[in-house]
Amino acid sequence: MNADQVLQTIKDEKISFIDFWFVDIFGELHNVGMPSYAIDKNSFVNGLEKLDASSIVGFKSVNNSDMILMPDPTSFKILPSDYDPGNRKNARIFCDLYDGSTDESSRYNRDSRGIAYKASKKLKEFGFTHTNWGPEIEFFVFDTINVYPSPYAATHSYGGSGYSIESKESPWAKGNVSTAIDIKEGYYPSQPKDTLEGFRKDVCDDLYNYFGIRIEAEHHEVATSGQCEINLEYDEMIQMADHVIGVKNLVKVKAKRKNKVATFMPKPIFGDNASAMHTHQSLWNGKSNVMYDKDDEQAQMSQTGRYYIGGILSHASALCAISNPTTNSYKRLVPGFEAPVNVCWGLGNRSAAIRVPMYNRNQEKSKRLEYRVPDPTANIYLLEAALLLAGLDGIKNKIDPGDPIEENVYKLSPEKKREYKIGSLPVSLKGALDSLSSDSKFLEDVFTKDFLDVYSELKYKEYVAFAQTPTAWEVSMYADA
Repeated sequence: MNADQVLQTIKDEKISFIDFWFVDIFGELHNVGMPSYAIDKNSFVNGLEKLDASSIVGFKSVNNSDMILMPDPTSFKILPSDYDPGNRKNARIFCDLYDGSTDESSRYNRDSRGIAYKASKKLKEFGFTHTNWGPEIEFFVFDTINVYPSPYAATHSYGGSGYSIESKESPWAKGNVSTAIDIKEGYYPSQPKDTLEGFRKDVCDDLYNYFGIRIEAEHHEVATSGQCEINLEYDEMIQMADHVIGVKNLVKVKAKRKNKVATFMPKPIFGDNASAMHTHQSLWNGKSNVMYDKDDEQAQMSQTGRYYIGGILSHASALCAISNPTTNSYKRLVPGFEAPVNVCWGLGNRSAAIRVPMYNRNQEKSKRLEYRVPDPTANIYLLEAALLLAGLDGIKNKIDPGDPIEENVYKLSPEKKREYKIGSLPVSLKGALDSLSSDSKFLEDVFTKDFLDVYSELKYKEYVAFAQTPTAWEVSMYADA
């Protein structure tokens, strides 16, 4: 849609309010609502003077905080009824952020959507027209999460701290003989064990009917206690990032309406599998998939595609600061839970960081790579931008990823890993941030040094707070030391 079509639709559909969406530097969704009668053509020309940027983490200081929200009419969608218990009809529009004016040069450098847009423009320098992206979004839906009593309990007389998770599917719940799913046994169960099939289908229906997001599949994932996965049909860069934000928000909203809680936290359950966001990607020039080479007997992967893989693998440690941006992310990236810990690629090999799917040969349309490292706490705009820039750096510098690994990487000896030149991913958020500080040149032209400095500073603070907070496990382990 363009602005005129949006305004006409608002009138025809009797939309009461418009929600203007944008994300902060960590991908957290923010919203300001305006009644439809307050929106006119000027709103799409000069933007909305509605943002105090000093109140958004990582944005601006209080003495220089006025910013403009510029609605993107192409992102206009009518929202499902779950968004308004008052039965009003609402719509949403994503906004780009501008600083001082609405000229292209004034686009705010800490606007995640703007960073993804800027990265997509790099494709022309390499003779490409667009990229396609297809993330697999995993998450948990619990009946409740109880955190008690406070993260400060260690220094106050509150009697300790901890958390509990309640789910009809958990093996520790009472009276759930017909719905209990054991640890690591949640892959593709049928009803009645799968208590969330209807929930997922409700989400998928709304995603398609309201947001126009096409779904490839939905299913229960490996972990117990309501681990779900929704796979999105591929789309171009900005559209897909908008889709992911919409999916995550809708899942949370619909869970809340059903008195449940959805979380995209990677590893909420000790000893069980965690949530990932495997990200499929391909490069295109018009209708030609640049990653496809029918004459390559091994993988039907072009040399350009191999260089792209080489770029991602060479920057994998630094990318973790964006693809796995929380302290909890590194409780997922450990051996034994189907998560990648080694920097290598393989053909149909789910133990490698990059997998080239090999379901059928001679399928140009579906030739792609799957980056298995990211988790759903990643800011999808930054993730897509960073992966694209790493891959393009590989093409520019002809970075050879070596031969694909055919063996189960989890079972390789240290000697074999050295022989195959397989590196390891960082084991903590601090390690990832340290890698980013020493390997950020491939990002700086798009992300800017200012953005990376602010992002890293805030994430280092997050790590320090985590590192300095005693946990229940530590108290039980070391109290009698």
